[in-house]
Amino acid sequence: MGTQSSPVKSYDYLLKFLLVGDSDVGKGEILESLQDGSVESPYAYSSGK
Repeated sequence: MGTQSSPVKSYDYLLKFLLVGDSDVGKGEILESLQDGSVESPYAYSSGK
């Protein structure tokens, strides 16, 4: 049995944070978007004009 080594990723920074809030407000969605690297927002932006 040979040993398998996973590729080591090099990072410039390691960030740790804590998300707190009421249930069903989107904390899980924020975490998923950070993991995926996607920046899609379910909210519409308006310029206020």
